[in-house]
Amino acid sequence: MIEAGIACLGKGGMTAFTIDRICRQAGVSRGLVNHHFTTKEELLVSIYGHMTDYLLRENTAQSPQQQIAGFVESSFDEDSFNKSNLRAWLAIWGQVATNAELKALHQGRYFQYRQQLTGALIRIADLENLDIDAASIARRLIALIDGLWLEYCLHSNGFSLAAAKADCYHFLQSNGISLEPVHQPED
Repeated sequence: MIEAGIACLGKGGMTAFTIDRICRQAGVSRGLVNHHFTTKEELLVSIYGHMTDYLLRENTAQSPQQQIAGFVESSFDEDSFNKSNLRAWLAIWGQVATNAELKALHQGRYFQYRQQLTGALIRIADLENLDIDAASIARRLIALIDGLWLEYCLHSNGFSLAAAKADCYHFLQSNGISLEPVHQPED
């Protein structure tokens, strides 16, 4: 049902996010959806939680440099970085301002995401004896990634995943953080 909801959001935003369409997409009865979710808004909150879980996964066994590179790479991962998923994100973000439960979840998840990035940047600064404003760099990196997502949604012609990742690595480098990309997929 979560995946079906994401697919509906990706096809037509909130207009396509109806229980009937979600049921058809998932191949389940309305009763099954109602059994798991008392309202459509509750399903939307669950979808947002599911989508942010991917971004928030943290591997503490990695070096802080690998963690930051992992954030960049996963932000432009071919499996999740596609027009349908990005349209789903836009639809959900549009609801954050008016849905109190979604807003609270968003604020908590965004804080968590920013704290993970900030923590890794602080560890890099400590290891490399850098004088940086880790919180500011984390906030601006997130804004850059969000902006690149938006650009792709609105103007995908000529958009390259490799170039988007390179922009993020260049931004980090310009702030004193040198990283090796986790991998360089071809696109």
